[in-house]
Amino acid sequence: MTDLRLELLGDFRLVASGSLVNVSAKKAQALLAYLAVKPSQLVSRDKIASLLWGSFAPEQARQSLRQLLSTLRRELKPLGDDPILVEENDFLSVDAKQVACDVVEFEAGVAAGTDQSLRTAVDIYAGDFLEGFELDEDRFDQWVLGERDRLHRMALRAHGQLVDLLTRNGAVDAAIATAQHSLRIDPLQEAMHRTLMRLYMQSGDLVNALQQYDVLAKTLKRELGVNPDAETLKLQRDIAAMRARRKTGEIDLNKKSVLIVEDNQLNRELANALLKTAGYQVLTAQDGAEALMVLGREHVDLMLLDIDLPFIDGHSILQAVREKGIEIPAIVVSGLPGEEPEVRALEIGAIDFIRKPVKNSVLLARVARALKA
Repeated sequence: MTDLRLELLGDFRLVASGSLVNVSAKKAQALLAYLAVKPSQLVSRDKIASLLWGSFAPEQARQSLRQLLSTLRRELKPLGDDPILVEENDFLSVDAKQVACDVVEFEAGVAAGTDQSLRTAVDIYAGDFLEGFELDEDRFDQWVLGERDRLHRMALRAHGQLVDLLTRNGAVDAAIATAQHSLRIDPLQEAMHRTLMRLYMQSGDLVNALQQYDVLAKTLKRELGVNPDAETLKLQRDIAAMRARRKTGEIDLNKKSVLIVEDNQLNRELANALLKTAGYQVLTAQDGAEALMVLGREHVDLMLLDIDLPFIDGHSILQAVREKGIEIPAIVVSGLPGEEPEVRALEIGAIDFIRKPVKNSVLLARVARALKA
């Protein structure tokens, strides 16, 4: 039996040992596609007939199906003696053991959810399901549109999951490439544009980070007539400010710098104001991913770190910092209950642990002691 592969993500392609197989009738292509995405599932002839000849009378539709099957069998016969189309009484299916289908492989990779399976899945996704394929049969075309939308959304989720995994593992270049691929699938993903901006920051490429904002702003204006949202605009301003500080050397090396990593805006702003009043230079990050970017780009003497953070939690940040050999003392400030968060933080390498809510005098005393040590 010749190795067969049915590719439905992008253009319809039936490939045997690397060569294209001609399936002449468009409705024969539609039949194979419908059966292949339901591997080993038997579908009644009546259902197929109504999908492909919806405007015909039932008997006329079944006669057209019989003729189509006869032609398709002749075209597939040179590929081997074992039938690719399985016919059991009044039901049809494709033999999944003989025909691999990219949709089935893609869905399996996404379902597995591992680093390697997601890499495979995003590589398989070469384009939208049966891109540009129309049959002028309402029921079939509606099914194609539904599958196209479902798989498109699944592809975007898979890219997002993979970017997150790669970022957590420190594979910034691979994460950037994956984010770029996701935006080629759907350039209107504002959240993915922000992710790519942060990844450029983490890699030290502030110019590309700012250019990515410009790409997003132009795309949103052209396609939707809107501007980037407030979160994206704030990120762009933070990147621009970081670039300006780098250019002008405005960082005061005579002041000790403290990075506050806290997702609660009120807590972050209160700690920021307290430490600045006490004479410290303060940097802030609202999540774990942003914290790692700041650590990679700025001089930091001490880190005040929450544990319960989006994207990358505080424990993971501590672990990543230690694995990268970055010698930055960290005080963990957390309101999580129990002893486990504190024990784990100290085991990973935190020099102190403070439970929320914390008094200002206590926080300043712990910061001063940590910086003196």
